[in-house]
Amino acid sequence: MTDSAGSLFVTAMMKAYDFDAHEHALIVSAASTLDEIEAMEQALAISGPVSTGSTGQQRVNPLIPALANHRLTLLRILRQLNIESEAAQPSADQKRRSDKARNAAQARWSRGA
Repeated sequence: MTDSAGSLFVTAMMKAYDFDAHEHALIVSAASTLDEIEAMEQALAISGPVSTGSTGQQRVNPLIPALANHRLTLLRILRQLNIESEAAQPSADQKRRSDKARNAAQARWSRGA
């Protein structure tokens, strides 16, 4: 049996950081939200993105907006913890491309002024 996303998250966070009681509660809340997201994703994989409404019409599976809400909730919790994920940080290559694009845009704007 594999560990849940939430329990893996708690383990990783507790190894990486020292949390006060308030932050620990946020970590537990984030873990719970991760587990709920994981369960909804599994259910969505089985049921598919479209479901049948009460009158037989095709409609978006209600799990899709529920997942979106849970992901936003998780993001808000993580922002409260002020933890930057490595995945959210631009790579050196992305940063170089971004810098080049910004410089090119500034050059275009300065020519037009």
